[in-house]
Amino acid sequence: MIVKEETLSPAVTLTGLTKTYKLYQSPRDRLKEAFHPGGRIYHRPFNALSDINLTIPRASTVGVIGRNGSGKSTLLQCICGIVPPSAGTVEVNGRIAALLELGAGFNPEFSGRDNLYFNAAILGLEREQVEARLDDILAFADIGDYIDQPVRSYSSGMYVRLAFSIAIHVDPEILIVDEALAVGDIHFQARCFDRFHQFREQGVTVIFVTHDLNMVTRYCDYAYLLSSGSIVTQGKPREVVSSYRKIQTGHNPEIESQQVSEQDVEAAMEFDVNPYEVRYGNDKANIISGGLFDEEGNATQLMHNGDSCRISFEVEFAQEVVAPVFAYTIKDLRGTDIAGTNTHLSKVDTATYQPGDRVRIDFRQAISLNPGNYMLSFGCVSLVDGELEIYDRRHDFISFQMVSEGRSIGIVDLHSEIEVHPAKKG
Repeated sequence: MIVKEETLSPAVTLTGLTKTYKLYQSPRDRLKEAFHPGGRIYHRPFNALSDINLTIPRASTVGVIGRNGSGKSTLLQCICGIVPPSAGTVEVNGRIAALLELGAGFNPEFSGRDNLYFNAAILGLEREQVEARLDDILAFADIGDYIDQPVRSYSSGMYVRLAFSIAIHVDPEILIVDEALAVGDIHFQARCFDRFHQFREQGVTVIFVTHDLNMVTRYCDYAYLLSSGSIVTQGKPREVVSSYRKIQTGHNPEIESQQVSEQDVEAAMEFDVNPYEVRYGNDKANIISGGLFDEEGNATQLMHNGDSCRISFEVEFAQEVVAPVFAYTIKDLRGTDIAGTNTHLSKVDTATYQPGDRVRIDFRQAISLNPGNYMLSFGCVSLVDGELEIYDRRHDFISFQMVSEGRSIGIVDLHSEIEVHPAKKG
Protein backbone atom coordinates (compact mmCIF):
# COMPACT_ATOMS: atom_id res chain seq x y z
CA MET A 1 0.00 0.00 0.00
CA ILE A 2 1.32 3.44 -0.93
CA VAL A 3 0.66 6.33 1.47
CA LYS A 4 0.86 9.72 -0.25
CA GLU A 5 1.21 13.11 1.37
CA GLU A 6 0.14 15.55 -1.36
CA THR A 7 -2.73 17.58 0.03
CA LEU A 8 -4.56 17.75 -3.29
CA SER A 9 -4.41 14.03 -4.01
CA PRO A 10 -7.56 11.92 -3.85
CA ALA A 11 -8.14 10.18 -0.54
CA VAL A 12 -7.94 6.71 -2.09
CA THR A 13 -6.91 5.51 -5.54
CA LEU A 14 -7.16 1.85 -6.53
CA THR A 15 -5.62 0.71 -9.80
CA GLY A 16 -6.14 -2.79 -11.13
CA LEU A 17 -6.74 -4.08 -7.60
CA THR A 18 -7.12 -7.85 -7.55
CA LYS A 19 -7.21 -10.16 -4.56
CA THR A 20 -6.95 -13.88 -5.24
CA TYR A 21 -7.28 -16.59 -2.62
CA LYS A 22 -6.25 -20.22 -2.93
CA LEU A 23 -9.10 -22.59 -2.11
CA TYR A 24 -8.24 -26.14 -1.05
CA GLN A 25 -10.64 -29.03 -0.61
CA SER A 26 -8.82 -30.06 2.57
CA PRO A 27 -5.81 -29.02 4.73
CA ARG A 28 -4.01 -32.09 3.36
CA ASP A 29 -4.12 -30.62 -0.15
CA ARG A 30 -2.38 -27.50 1.13
CA LEU A 31 0.47 -29.60 2.51
CA LYS A 32 0.67 -31.73 -0.62
CA GLU A 33 0.98 -28.63 -2.79
CA ALA A 34 3.64 -27.12 -0.52
CA PHE A 35 5.87 -30.19 -0.61
CA HIS A 36 5.11 -31.71 -4.01
CA PRO A 37 8.47 -32.09 -5.84
CA GLY A 38 6.93 -31.34 -9.21
CA GLY A 39 5.02 -28.27 -8.06
CA ARG A 40 1.62 -29.84 -8.65
CA ILE A 41 -1.33 -27.51 -8.03
CA TYR A 42 -3.97 -28.71 -5.57
CA HIS A 43 -5.94 -25.49 -5.18
CA ARG A 44 -8.33 -23.52 -7.30
CA PRO A 45 -7.98 -19.73 -7.44
CA PHE A 46 -10.83 -17.51 -6.26
CA ASN A 47 -10.85 -13.81 -7.09
CA ALA A 48 -12.49 -11.98 -4.20
CA LEU A 49 -11.70 -8.77 -6.11
CA SER A 50 -11.02 -8.45 -9.84
CA ASP A 51 -9.35 -5.45 -11.49
CA ILE A 52 -10.90 -2.77 -9.27
CA ASN A 53 -10.26 0.79 -10.46
CA LEU A 54 -11.68 3.67 -8.45
CA THR A 55 -10.81 7.08 -7.11
CA ILE A 56 -12.39 8.40 -3.92
CA PRO A 57 -12.10 12.18 -3.57
CA ARG A 58 -11.31 13.92 -0.32
CA ALA A 59 -14.09 15.14 1.97
CA SER A 60 -16.63 12.79 0.41
CA THR A 61 -18.95 10.23 1.99
CA VAL A 62 -18.95 7.04 -0.04
CA GLY A 63 -21.14 3.96 0.27
CA VAL A 64 -20.18 0.49 -0.93
CA ILE A 65 -23.08 -1.92 -1.44
CA GLY A 66 -23.60 -5.41 -2.80
CA ARG A 67 -24.71 -8.86 -1.83
CA ASN A 68 -22.94 -10.93 0.80
CA GLY A 69 -19.78 -12.35 -0.75
CA SER A 70 -19.50 -9.63 -3.38
CA GLY A 71 -16.12 -8.44 -2.06
CA LYS A 72 -17.10 -5.39 -0.01
CA SER A 73 -15.23 -6.26 3.17
CA THR A 74 -12.17 -7.44 1.24
CA LEU A 75 -12.12 -4.10 -0.56
CA LEU A 76 -12.06 -2.19 2.73
CA GLN A 77 -9.40 -4.51 4.16
CA CYS A 78 -7.19 -3.82 1.14
CA ILE A 79 -7.66 -0.07 1.53
CA CYS A 80 -6.70 -0.34 5.22
CA GLY A 81 -3.63 -2.43 4.42
CA ILE A 82 -4.87 -5.40 6.43
CA VAL A 83 -4.99 -7.61 3.34
CA PRO A 84 -2.27 -7.22 0.67
CA PRO A 85 -3.47 -7.19 -2.95
CA SER A 86 -2.51 -10.00 -5.29
CA ALA A 87 -2.18 -7.49 -8.13
CA GLY A 88 -2.64 -3.76 -8.64
CA THR A 89 -1.95 -0.84 -6.35
CA VAL A 90 -3.63 0.88 -3.41
CA GLU A 91 -2.73 4.54 -2.86
CA VAL A 92 -3.97 6.15 0.36
CA ASN A 93 -3.54 9.82 1.21
CA GLY A 94 -4.13 10.29 4.92
CA ARG A 95 -4.39 8.53 8.26
CA ILE A 96 -7.04 5.83 8.42
CA ALA A 97 -9.28 4.95 11.33
CA ALA A 98 -11.22 1.77 10.62
CA LEU A 99 -14.10 -0.03 12.27
CA LEU A 100 -14.13 -3.27 10.31
CA GLU A 101 -15.40 -5.79 12.81
CA LEU A 102 -17.55 -5.39 15.88
CA GLY A 103 -15.31 -5.32 18.95
CA ALA A 104 -12.17 -6.19 16.99
CA GLY A 105 -9.16 -5.54 19.18
CA PHE A 106 -11.20 -5.53 22.39
CA ASN A 107 -10.07 -7.89 25.14
CA PRO A 108 -13.33 -9.26 26.60
CA GLU A 109 -11.81 -9.62 30.08
CA PHE A 110 -10.65 -6.01 30.28
CA SER A 111 -12.90 -3.10 31.10
CA GLY A 112 -14.19 -0.71 28.48
CA ARG A 113 -11.88 1.98 29.84
CA ASP A 114 -8.81 -0.24 29.50
CA ASN A 115 -9.83 -1.24 25.99
CA LEU A 116 -10.36 2.43 25.18
CA TYR A 117 -6.74 3.26 26.02
CA PHE A 118 -5.39 0.20 24.20
CA ASN A 119 -7.38 0.86 21.02
CA ALA A 120 -6.58 4.55 20.98
CA ALA A 121 -2.89 3.66 21.28
CA ILE A 122 -3.19 1.26 18.32
CA LEU A 123 -4.75 4.09 16.32
CA GLY A 124 -1.85 6.37 17.15
CA LEU A 125 -2.83 8.43 20.21
CA GLU A 126 -0.54 9.00 23.17
CA ARG A 127 -2.01 8.51 26.64
CA GLU A 128 -1.99 12.29 27.24
CA GLN A 129 -4.00 12.79 24.06
CA VAL A 130 -6.52 10.17 25.17
CA GLU A 131 -6.85 11.88 28.55
CA ALA A 132 -7.58 15.19 26.83
CA ARG A 133 -10.36 13.59 24.75
CA LEU A 134 -11.66 11.13 27.32
CA ASP A 135 -14.78 13.08 28.26
CA ASP A 136 -15.78 13.49 24.62
CA ILE A 137 -15.20 9.81 23.89
CA LEU A 138 -17.28 8.70 26.86
CA ALA A 139 -20.05 11.18 26.09
CA PHE A 140 -20.40 9.97 22.51
CA ALA A 141 -20.24 6.28 23.49
CA ASP A 142 -22.93 6.90 26.12
CA ILE A 143 -22.51 3.60 27.96
CA GLY A 144 -22.45 5.08 31.46
CA ASP A 145 -20.96 3.03 34.29
CA TYR A 146 -20.40 0.11 31.94
CA ILE A 147 -17.16 1.80 30.88
CA ASP A 148 -15.55 0.19 33.93
CA GLN A 149 -17.12 -3.24 33.40
CA PRO A 150 -15.56 -6.11 31.37
CA VAL A 151 -16.58 -5.76 27.75
CA ARG A 152 -17.76 -9.38 27.71
CA SER A 153 -20.82 -8.03 29.53
CA TYR A 154 -21.55 -5.50 26.75
CA SER A 155 -24.41 -5.70 24.31
CA SER A 156 -23.59 -5.43 20.60
CA GLY A 157 -24.86 -1.85 20.66
CA MET A 158 -22.51 -0.93 23.50
CA TYR A 159 -19.59 -2.55 21.68
CA VAL A 160 -20.14 -0.51 18.55
CA ARG A 161 -20.79 2.76 20.39
CA LEU A 162 -17.51 2.53 22.25
CA ALA A 163 -15.51 1.34 19.24
CA PHE A 164 -17.00 4.00 16.97
CA SER A 165 -16.46 6.74 19.53
CA ILE A 166 -12.78 5.81 19.82
CA ALA A 167 -12.35 5.75 16.03
CA ILE A 168 -13.84 9.20 15.42
CA HIS A 169 -11.83 10.89 18.19
CA VAL A 170 -8.38 10.03 16.83
CA ASP A 171 -8.65 12.78 14.18
CA PRO A 172 -8.79 10.46 11.16
CA GLU A 173 -8.38 11.76 7.65
CA ILE A 174 -10.15 8.68 6.29
CA LEU A 175 -12.79 6.85 8.33
CA ILE A 176 -13.77 3.35 7.20
CA VAL A 177 -16.79 1.56 8.66
CA ASP A 178 -17.92 -1.95 7.72
CA GLU A 179 -21.55 -2.62 8.72
CA ALA A 180 -20.88 -1.61 12.33
CA LEU A 181 -23.68 0.96 12.36
CA ALA A 182 -26.24 -1.74 11.62
CA VAL A 183 -26.32 -2.80 15.28
CA GLY A 184 -26.79 0.72 16.63
CA ASP A 185 -30.20 2.17 17.33
CA ILE A 186 -31.67 4.90 15.15
CA HIS A 187 -30.63 7.68 17.54
CA PHE A 188 -27.02 6.50 17.58
CA GLN A 189 -27.02 6.22 13.78
CA ALA A 190 -28.32 9.78 13.52
CA ARG A 191 -25.47 11.02 15.74
CA CYS A 192 -22.96 9.08 13.64
CA PHE A 193 -24.11 10.64 10.40
CA ASP A 194 -24.24 14.06 11.99
CA ARG A 195 -20.57 13.50 12.79
CA PHE A 196 -19.99 12.37 9.19
CA HIS A 197 -21.33 15.74 8.03
CA GLN A 198 -18.90 17.48 10.39
CA PHE A 199 -16.08 15.33 9.05
CA ARG A 200 -16.92 16.29 5.49
CA GLU A 201 -16.68 19.99 6.39
CA GLN A 202 -13.29 19.25 7.96
CA GLY A 203 -12.07 17.43 4.84
CA VAL A 204 -12.36 13.90 6.25
CA THR A 205 -13.33 11.11 3.85
CA VAL A 206 -15.86 8.52 5.04
CA ILE A 207 -16.16 5.10 3.37
CA PHE A 208 -18.70 2.64 4.67
CA VAL A 209 -20.22 -0.70 3.73
CA THR A 210 -23.88 -1.19 4.47
CA HIS A 211 -26.97 -3.17 3.52
CA ASP A 212 -29.16 -0.22 4.52
CA LEU A 213 -29.85 1.40 1.18
CA ASN A 214 -31.49 4.41 2.83
CA MET A 215 -28.17 5.27 4.45
CA VAL A 216 -26.62 5.34 1.00
CA THR A 217 -29.26 7.53 -0.63
CA ARG A 218 -29.57 9.92 2.31
CA TYR A 219 -25.97 10.42 3.36
CA CYS A 220 -23.59 9.51 0.54
CA ASP A 221 -22.14 11.70 -2.16
CA TYR A 222 -21.11 8.68 -4.21
CA ALA A 223 -21.74 4.94 -4.26
CA TYR A 224 -20.15 1.79 -5.65
CA LEU A 225 -21.95 -1.47 -6.37
CA LEU A 226 -19.90 -4.65 -6.16
CA SER A 227 -20.93 -8.00 -7.61
CA SER A 228 -18.70 -11.08 -7.69
CA GLY A 229 -15.63 -9.01 -6.88
CA SER A 230 -16.11 -6.39 -9.61
CA ILE A 231 -17.54 -2.89 -9.69
CA VAL A 232 -20.66 -3.12 -11.83
CA THR A 233 -22.04 0.38 -11.20
CA GLN A 234 -20.73 3.58 -9.70
CA GLY A 235 -22.08 7.08 -9.50
CA LYS A 236 -24.96 8.89 -7.84
CA PRO A 237 -26.34 6.93 -4.88
CA ARG A 238 -29.92 6.78 -6.14
CA GLU A 239 -28.87 5.35 -9.51
CA VAL A 240 -26.51 2.82 -7.93
CA VAL A 241 -29.18 1.69 -5.45
CA SER A 242 -31.62 1.16 -8.32
CA SER A 243 -29.04 -0.97 -10.12
CA TYR A 244 -28.55 -3.02 -6.97
CA ARG A 245 -32.24 -3.83 -6.74
CA LYS A 246 -32.21 -5.03 -10.35
CA ILE A 247 -29.42 -7.43 -9.45
CA GLN A 248 -31.32 -8.54 -6.35
CA THR A 249 -34.47 -9.44 -8.25
CA GLY A 250 -34.20 -12.98 -9.57
CA HIS A 251 -36.05 -16.23 -10.01
CA ASN A 252 -37.65 -18.20 -7.23
CA PRO A 253 -36.46 -21.84 -7.43
CA GLU A 254 -39.66 -23.06 -5.78
CA ILE A 255 -41.77 -21.61 -8.57
CA GLU A 256 -39.68 -23.31 -11.24
CA SER A 257 -40.55 -26.67 -9.69
CA GLN A 258 -44.29 -26.04 -9.89
CA GLN A 259 -46.37 -27.26 -12.81
CA VAL A 260 -47.16 -23.84 -14.28
CA SER A 261 -46.82 -22.42 -17.73
CA GLU A 262 -43.62 -20.90 -19.06
CA GLN A 263 -45.30 -17.49 -19.00
CA ASP A 264 -46.06 -17.89 -15.29
CA VAL A 265 -42.46 -18.81 -14.55
CA GLU A 266 -41.15 -15.77 -16.42
CA ALA A 267 -43.53 -13.47 -14.53
CA ALA A 268 -42.61 -14.92 -11.16
CA MET A 269 -38.87 -14.81 -11.89
CA GLU A 270 -39.00 -11.01 -12.01
CA PHE A 271 -39.28 -10.87 -8.22
CA ASP A 272 -37.76 -12.39 -5.11
CA VAL A 273 -40.90 -14.08 -3.83
CA ASN A 274 -41.04 -14.45 -0.05
CA PRO A 275 -40.53 -18.17 0.73
CA TYR A 276 -42.44 -17.64 4.00
CA GLU A 277 -45.55 -16.09 2.51
CA VAL A 278 -48.88 -17.16 4.00
CA ARG A 279 -51.19 -18.50 1.29
CA TYR A 280 -54.68 -19.95 1.52
CA GLY A 281 -57.96 -20.19 -0.42
CA ASN A 282 -60.32 -22.66 -2.07
CA ASP A 283 -58.43 -22.68 -5.41
CA LYS A 284 -61.36 -21.53 -7.54
CA ALA A 285 -58.91 -18.86 -8.66
CA ASN A 286 -55.15 -18.64 -8.29
CA ILE A 287 -52.89 -15.61 -8.06
CA ILE A 288 -50.08 -16.77 -10.33
CA SER A 289 -47.80 -13.72 -10.27
CA GLY A 290 -47.60 -10.18 -9.04
CA GLY A 291 -45.34 -7.37 -8.03
CA LEU A 292 -44.33 -3.76 -8.21
CA PHE A 293 -43.37 -1.90 -11.41
CA ASP A 294 -41.80 1.51 -11.89
CA GLU A 295 -42.93 4.26 -14.27
CA GLU A 296 -41.10 2.60 -17.16
CA GLY A 297 -42.78 -0.74 -16.46
CA ASN A 298 -39.69 -2.41 -15.00
CA ALA A 299 -40.13 -4.90 -12.19
CA THR A 300 -38.69 -3.49 -8.99
CA GLN A 301 -38.56 -4.11 -5.27
CA LEU A 302 -37.22 -0.67 -4.52
CA MET A 303 -39.19 2.56 -4.71
CA HIS A 304 -38.12 6.15 -4.23
CA ASN A 305 -40.46 8.18 -2.07
CA GLY A 306 -43.08 9.95 -4.18
CA ASP A 307 -42.45 8.05 -7.42
CA SER A 308 -45.38 6.72 -9.41
CA CYS A 309 -45.70 2.99 -9.77
CA ARG A 310 -47.97 0.14 -10.81
CA ILE A 311 -48.91 -2.63 -8.41
CA SER A 312 -50.11 -5.59 -10.47
CA PHE A 313 -51.04 -9.21 -10.12
CA GLU A 314 -52.43 -11.89 -12.42
CA VAL A 315 -55.23 -14.30 -11.59
CA GLU A 316 -56.19 -17.49 -13.38
CA PHE A 317 -59.62 -19.01 -12.77
CA ALA A 318 -60.23 -22.73 -12.28
CA GLN A 319 -64.04 -22.44 -11.94
CA GLU A 320 -66.71 -19.96 -12.87
CA VAL A 321 -66.49 -16.90 -10.62
CA VAL A 322 -68.91 -13.98 -10.64
CA ALA A 323 -67.70 -10.44 -9.86
CA PRO A 324 -64.63 -11.22 -7.75
CA VAL A 325 -62.94 -8.58 -5.63
CA PHE A 326 -59.25 -7.96 -6.32
CA ALA A 327 -57.16 -6.39 -3.54
CA TYR A 328 -53.68 -5.46 -2.47
CA THR A 329 -52.31 -4.47 0.95
CA ILE A 330 -49.03 -2.95 2.10
CA LYS A 331 -47.80 -3.82 5.60
CA ASP A 332 -44.77 -2.93 7.63
CA LEU A 333 -42.48 -5.64 8.98
CA ARG A 334 -44.48 -5.82 12.21
CA GLY A 335 -47.59 -6.78 10.25
CA THR A 336 -49.42 -3.46 10.58
CA ASP A 337 -51.62 -2.55 7.63
CA ILE A 338 -50.22 0.63 6.10
CA ALA A 339 -52.21 1.07 2.91
CA GLY A 340 -54.22 -0.80 0.34
CA THR A 341 -57.42 -0.91 -1.62
CA ASN A 342 -59.62 -3.23 -3.66
CA THR A 343 -61.99 -3.13 -6.59
CA HIS A 344 -65.05 -3.12 -4.28
CA LEU A 345 -63.94 -0.08 -2.27
CA SER A 346 -62.98 1.74 -5.46
CA LYS A 347 -66.32 0.84 -7.09
CA VAL A 348 -64.67 -0.93 -10.02
CA ASP A 349 -66.94 -3.51 -11.64
CA THR A 350 -65.47 -6.90 -12.44
CA ALA A 351 -66.83 -9.53 -14.83
CA THR A 352 -67.84 -13.17 -14.73
CA TYR A 353 -64.88 -15.42 -15.43
CA GLN A 354 -64.84 -18.97 -16.79
CA PRO A 355 -62.33 -21.78 -16.15
CA GLY A 356 -59.04 -20.96 -17.87
CA ASP A 357 -59.69 -17.21 -18.01
CA ARG A 358 -56.83 -15.02 -16.92
CA VAL A 359 -56.92 -11.38 -15.86
CA ARG A 360 -54.32 -8.82 -14.80
CA ILE A 361 -55.25 -6.18 -12.24
CA ASP A 362 -53.33 -2.90 -12.21
CA PHE A 363 -53.33 -0.39 -9.37
CA ARG A 364 -51.58 2.84 -10.35
CA GLN A 365 -50.51 5.43 -7.78
CA ALA A 366 -47.60 7.25 -6.22
CA ILE A 367 -46.15 5.70 -3.07
CA SER A 368 -45.18 8.27 -0.45
CA LEU A 369 -44.04 6.06 2.39
CA ASN A 370 -41.07 6.96 4.54
CA PRO A 371 -37.86 4.93 4.18
CA GLY A 372 -38.08 1.34 5.35
CA ASN A 373 -38.98 -2.20 4.37
CA TYR A 374 -42.54 -3.21 3.56
CA MET A 375 -44.49 -6.30 2.51
CA LEU A 376 -46.94 -6.49 -0.40
CA SER A 377 -49.94 -8.85 -0.27
CA PHE A 378 -52.62 -9.79 -2.83
CA GLY A 379 -56.07 -11.25 -2.62
CA CYS A 380 -58.94 -12.50 -4.78
CA VAL A 381 -62.27 -13.03 -2.98
CA SER A 382 -66.04 -12.74 -3.45
CA LEU A 383 -69.10 -11.98 -1.37
CA VAL A 384 -71.47 -14.91 -1.86
CA ASP A 385 -74.84 -14.67 -0.08
CA GLY A 386 -73.32 -12.24 2.38
CA GLU A 387 -70.40 -14.55 3.18
CA LEU A 388 -66.80 -13.94 2.23
CA GLU A 389 -65.45 -16.62 -0.08
CA ILE A 390 -61.66 -16.62 -0.37
CA TYR A 391 -60.33 -17.91 -3.68
CA ASP A 392 -56.68 -17.08 -3.09
CA ARG A 393 -54.82 -14.88 -0.65
CA ARG A 394 -51.06 -14.41 -0.72
CA HIS A 395 -49.97 -12.56 2.40
CA ASP A 396 -46.48 -11.00 2.36
CA PHE A 397 -45.96 -12.18 -1.22
CA ILE A 398 -42.92 -9.96 -1.81
CA SER A 399 -40.99 -7.38 0.15
CA PHE A 400 -39.96 -3.99 -1.14
CA GLN A 401 -37.89 -1.14 0.18
CA MET A 402 -38.57 2.58 0.18
CA VAL A 403 -35.66 4.99 -0.03
CA SER A 404 -35.62 8.75 0.19
CA GLU A 405 -33.14 11.60 0.21
CA GLY A 406 -35.26 13.28 2.89
CA ARG A 407 -37.16 12.28 5.98
CA SER A 408 -40.46 13.15 7.64
CA ILE A 409 -42.15 11.97 10.81
CA GLY A 410 -44.20 8.78 10.92
CA ILE A 411 -44.87 6.34 8.10
CA VAL A 412 -46.31 8.51 5.32
CA ASP A 413 -44.52 11.46 3.77
CA LEU A 414 -47.09 14.13 2.87
CA HIS A 415 -44.50 16.07 0.83
CA SER A 416 -45.24 19.30 2.62
CA GLU A 417 -44.19 22.55 0.99
CA ILE A 418 -42.93 24.83 3.74
CA GLU A 419 -42.84 28.61 3.61
CA VAL A 420 -41.69 30.98 6.31
CA HIS A 421 -43.13 34.53 6.21
CA PRO A 422 -42.46 37.46 8.49
CA ALA A 423 -45.43 38.01 10.78
CA LYS A 424 -47.08 41.39 11.09
CA LYS A 425 -46.36 43.13 14.35
CA GLY A 426 -49.17 44.23 16.61
